[in-house]
Amino acid sequence: MKALVFKSIGHSAIEDIADPKPGPNDVLIAVAATGVCHTDLDILHGRYLGAYPVVPGHEIAGTVVDVGAAVTSIVVGARVAVDPLITCGRCDACRKGRPSLCTDLKAYGATSNGGFAPLVAVDARNVHPIGDLPFHIAALAEPFACVMHGIDRTRTTPGASAIIFGAGPIGLMMMMGLNARGVTDVTMVDLEESRRRRAVELGAAMAVGPDGAEKVRQSRRSDIVIDCTGVVSVCERMPVFAADGATLLFFGVCPPGVKAGFAPFEIFRRELTLVGSHSLSGNIPDALSVLQGLGARAESLVSHRLPLEAIARHMLSPVKEGTMKIQFSAEA
Repeated sequence: MKALVFKSIGHSAIEDIADPKPGPNDVLIAVAATGVCHTDLDILHGRYLGAYPVVPGHEIAGTVVDVGAAVTSIVVGARVAVDPLITCGRCDACRKGRPSLCTDLKAYGATSNGGFAPLVAVDARNVHPIGDLPFHIAALAEPFACVMHGIDRTRTTPGASAIIFGAGPIGLMMMMGLNARGVTDVTMVDLEESRRRRAVELGAAMAVGPDGAEKVRQSRRSDIVIDCTGVVSVCERMPVFAADGATLLFFGVCPPGVKAGFAPFEIFRRELTLVGSHSLSGNIPDALSVLQGLGARAESLVSHRLPLEAIARHMLSPVKEGTMKIQFSAEA
C-alpha cells in the first residue's frame, strides 16, 4: 500500500510499504479519514516523540476489516475512532489514571504507524465505536478529546466566563467544548477577521482582535483564560485578563525551552490557578458524545479533505488564511 512515511527527522515521502497485519490483540482498520495536526510537524522535525521511519497520523477514523485471534470486543464492520496513546499501564501516572503523563508514552502516528495510509493496525483497546457519525467528524474525536481534557483540567462550572486566545480549529473546539460544559459566555481573540466571524457563527458570545481584547480587559475579567496560540507573549499577558480566583489554561504548545515571565505575587494575591494540559486522557467517548451533540456545527471545523499526495504537499506548505482542519480522506 502507499503511505506517507516520515523516513527520518526532516525527511518525508510517499512510499510503498507492506500492508499491516493485526496481532492477536489488534484490529485492522480501513482508514476513512485522518486529520493533520501540528504535532505531525513536530514529529517530522524531531521536536516530539517520533521513531523513524514511521507513518504519521493520529486523528484516525475508519472501519474494522480484520481482528486478531484474541479480540472479542470489536467485530469486523465496526465503525471506529482511535485513541492513539500507547501507555505502559505500570508507572505511577498510569496507576493514577493519568495516561497522558505515562513515563513510557508512545503513540500511533508517532512511534508506531498511524493513519496516513489506507490501513492501520491498532490495539483493540484503543478503538471506540462512533455510531452513525460521519468519518470526517469522527476523526475530530482525538483533538476534541485533547480539548475536553484541557477543559476538565480547569474544573469549570456552568455559568463561568471564559476568554480564548486563538480562534483556529483548536480554539473553536475549545469554545464548543466549553459550551457543552455550560459555559456560554466565551470571548474569542484572533488576528484574522474570518476566524472571528466563524467563531461568532459557531457560538462565541464575542470575537475580537488584539485592540478589542484590550477593551474587553478594561471592562471585565474572565473566570477562565485559555491560550490556544502557543505564543509566549500571549501567555505572559493571560493574568491581566483573569478575574481574581481565575484559572489559566496553557493549551497552545510553546517552543520547548522558551520561558515566560509572571509576577508570583500576583498569582499568590489573586489566587490564580495555572494549569497545563497535555494530550488526551482516555476520554475519546466523551469527545464523541460532544461531537454528536454539535450536529452540523462540527462540519465547519473541517475545511479540506484531500488525497494522500496532497497531504504530503500540505506538510511542507504555509497554512493559508481561512484554513481549518485538513484531513486525509480515502474518498478524495
